[in-house]
Amino acid sequence: MRLLLGQLAYLNTQPFEPFPGLRVFRASPSEIGRLAATSELDAGLLSAGDLIRNEGRYSPLGDPHGAFGIACRKKAGSVFLLSRRPPEQLGGRIVEITRETSTSVLLLRLWLEQRLGIERPEYRLGVTREHEAVLLIGDAALRERERPDPRFPYRFDLAARWRDWTGLPFVFAIWSARRSLTSAKRSVLQETIAASLERGVERIPEIAADAAGPLGDEATIAGYLHDFTYRFDEPERRGFETFRRLARNGNLISSPPTMQENGMSC
Repeated sequence: MRLLLGQLAYLNTQPFEPFPGLRVFRASPSEIGRLAATSELDAGLLSAGDLIRNEGRYSPLGDPHGAFGIACRKKAGSVFLLSRRPPEQLGGRIVEITRETSTSVLLLRLWLEQRLGIERPEYRLGVTREHEAVLLIGDAALRERERPDPRFPYRFDLAARWRDWTGLPFVFAIWSARRSLTSAKRSVLQETIAASLERGVERIPEIAADAAGPLGDEATIAGYLHDFTYRFDEPERRGFETFRRLARNGNLISSPPTMQENGMSC
């Protein structure tokens, strides 16, 4: 049977396509994470949080300085906290969290709670835009960037806030494979992803032209895609390890935040 690959269904992952000879499941980070938790994927573009949660089952493809994924050294352009008030005033307030996230919610918690010292924000799953703040990621965040919601005058790019805080890139997702796969299969996957990226970077103008519309014009989208780092080096390794350490020390991985949905804990 052909290997099953999990791919994030966002614009910024398109430079990694296509994948000839593989079965591909495209979904949100949280959905990919649920499959990884049961080892249903042979490999996938796992969000950083899900890789940490499942590091006993999965490990990055490539050596520590040659891994592949989605990272940014300045800003993300598609991971935003929208707020009706300054973030310092969010203590005890409701922050709505998109259901798609596995990693950005951890980054948000680190920034609010550890960096800014905000006490007891209430994280609520599901975006209604009825409360004080909203976490948006991916294409929904790009649409917000193009047509800002005037009800939320404060907008924070969380990758840029991470950079200001740590001086490091933020790694959102890493191509990883099951540890149980043979070295031969891992090598084939690594070569396939490297080849797809080489072709995909050359296709960025084409990707931008095809995506132009609600997510931005062609030039804006091309600039957005070029802002990401897809093949990692030492700065990305240090950025990921710093995130991993802070998240584990803050008990954000072993004890996920309690979020409310329709009045029920989830």
